Amino acid sequence: MITGRRARDALADYERALANGPLAKQTRRAYRSRVAGFLRWLVVAGADGDPLADPAARDRAVDRYRQHLVADGARPTTLNAALTALDHFYRHLRLGPAATGREPVPAAVRHALPPELRDRLLHAVDRQDSPRDRAIAYTLLFTGLRTAELVALDLSDLRLAAGGGRLIVPPAASSPREVPLHERPRPVLQAWLRERDRWSGADATGALFLNRRGGRLTTRSVTDLVARLGEQAGLTELPGGGRLTPQALRHTFGACLLAGGADLVLVATLMGHKRLDTTRRYLDDTADGAHREVDARQALSRAYG
Repeated sequence: MITGRRARDALADYERALANGPLAKQTRRAYRSRVAGFLRWLVVAGADGDPLADPAARDRAVDRYRQHLVADGARPTTLNAALTALDHFYRHLRLGPAATGREPVPAAVRHALPPELRDRLLHAVDRQDSPRDRAIAYTLLFTGLRTAELVALDLSDLRLAAGGGRLIVPPAASSPREVPLHERPRPVLQAWLRERDRWSGADATGALFLNRRGGRLTTRSVTDLVARLGEQAGLTELPGGGRLTPQALRHTFGACLLAGGADLVLVATLMGHKRLDTTRRYLDDTADGAHREVDARQALSRAYG
C-alpha cells in the first residue's frame, strides 16, 4: 500500500529533480502533472507490492494505470504522454521504464519527438561547436521546413527581427509561403550569419547554408547532419525507430504547434500542406484543452516553455 504521505514525498522529490534537470518549463509542468495523477490514483487504487521500489510491482501498477486511463476514455496520445512521463519518473527512481505497451497513434504524431527527447536534442545541439550545424537544427525544429526547402533558402529569405523574424520559403522548393520565427532560433541564426561571412567562397553564392567549399548544401548532407545530432543526443528511443531525420523534426514542429493551441488551418499554411487532411494527422489529441486562438509564435512558446 502506498500512503498519501509517501506519494507526496515521492512527488516532492521528483519536483526537485525536475527543477534541477534540463527539461523545458512546459515539459516539467506536464510531467509533474501526469506523475501526480498517477500517484493520486495509486493511493486510492492500492498496489500489489511496492511500485516505487520494486520493478515487478512497478510493471503491475503502471499496466493497471494504463487500463484505468483506457477505461476512462483517454485517447491514444494522452495515454502515451502519461506513460512517457512515468518512464521519466521511474528513471529518476532508478528503476527504469515499466514494461508497458503504447497505444497506436497516427503516423505523423508517432514520429514526432516527445518533449523529453526534443529537449534532449536541443541540449545536444547547443553543445555543438559549429554555428552552422546549430542553425540548421534550430531552423528545422522551429519552422518545420522540408529538407529541400531548407537547402533552397537564400540569405534574402531570412528576415530577422525583434521577437524572431520570418522565413520566406522559396517557390522553387514548394509553394511559396512565409513562416514566422520563434525568438529562440534568432540568436542561433545570428551567430551563423556572423560565421558565414568568414567562410571561403561565401560571397560567391546567395545560399543561406553553405558547405565547406562555399557552395549550397545538399539534402543528403542535411540528412546526415541530423542523424549525427540524434546519435550525439543519445536518442535511442525514437518514436517509430531508426535514425533521427529532418522529417521527424518537421513532424515535431507540426505537433508542437497544435499542442500549443494553433489553429489547424494556420498549421497547414505554415507547413505548406495542400489538404487539411494531411495536417489532421498531427492533431489526434495532442492539443487537448488548448485554446485555438493563438499565433505560431505563441503556440511554439507554449510548447517549448
